[in-house]
Amino acid sequence: MKILVINPGSTSTKIALFDNETLIFEHKLDHAADQNFQQQFGKIGNVFNQYPYRFEQILKILTDKNVTQLDAVVGRGGMLPPNTSGTYQINQKMFDDLRDRPQANHASNLGAPIALEIAKKFNIPDKAFIVDPVTTDEIEPKHKITGFPEIKRAPGWHALNQKAVCREYAKSINKRYEDLNLICAHLGGGFSFGAHKKGKTINVINATSGEGPITPERSGQIPAQGLIDLCFSGKYSKEEVSYKILGGGGLFALLGTKDMIELENKYSTLNPEQKDVVDEMIAGISRNICCLIPDFEGEKVDQIILTGGVVRWPLVVEKVKQDLYTVNVGITVYHGEKELEALRDGAIRVLTGQEDAKIYN
Repeated sequence: MKILVINPGSTSTKIALFDNETLIFEHKLDHAADQNFQQQFGKIGNVFNQYPYRFEQILKILTDKNVTQLDAVVGRGGMLPPNTSGTYQINQKMFDDLRDRPQANHASNLGAPIALEIAKKFNIPDKAFIVDPVTTDEIEPKHKITGFPEIKRAPGWHALNQKAVCREYAKSINKRYEDLNLICAHLGGGFSFGAHKKGKTINVINATSGEGPITPERSGQIPAQGLIDLCFSGKYSKEEVSYKILGGGGLFALLGTKDMIELENKYSTLNPEQKDVVDEMIAGISRNICCLIPDFEGEKVDQIILTGGVVRWPLVVEKVKQDLYTVNVGITVYHGEKELEALRDGAIRVLTGQEDAKIYN
């Protein structure tokens, strides 16, 4: 079975073609380094405006690779209304909701539309799927409570990769994911943190709604009064403030870059104030890992898992391990992410009859 997987992120689009579980090729489109992309989309705007550009780039790769037949196309699930974990068949309602009514303006919203359009090109429109979308909701109701009755916390996290690496860790120690208590931190362009209690993610620190620490391109948690003053200052539109939180904040706003490789290479030359920005981002990672410990209600946390592109920088891992030394919980690192494999596996489970595709409605 030939399975194409598509993972659009804030700074890249990753694609891979598998023959069952065997990788045929993998390709990364680096949008951060693409000057044409940055000129067109580097400022405030609806992420769906990027849809034709990313779609045409992927189509060109498939043409260059002489791909003429596919059995399934799987895209990363986007900011849909909260839903259960699983593999969903992409339909027109999902396409329309991501285009017209997304829960947030995020690059993952492009995964399903691009997958569906490519599946149509290969005459398999009923074999287009998403797996464990960003808004997968297993949060316990009490953890959604805020001090405003009108506002509830909502899921917005890297469910696909977090669950994949947690299962991989469990397998590595010959245990079941459902028998472990794990804290997982996904560290990419945005950061999300999950409390995985016996196979269910009972709480998450949302990667898209302004929770958590500073990230390469997101503001993280902002003092409420300062944000209120900014919103009513008359200087910014709603879209501009949203962009500061979700795509134009964090290291990008403070240091002028969201390229972690570039930052790693020049870290030793940064002045003390610039190093403080990076160090505070890393301390925020440790701080948010710790704040999930109470969600296990006294049960032992078996392992802390760090994953995502940012953990390729040794300084990040070293500092987090130093920060969490007294917590006395082991730390396992999975460099990059397992999202492509997790997308593939979700499709295989459906194509081989191990599970039924869920219908989005």
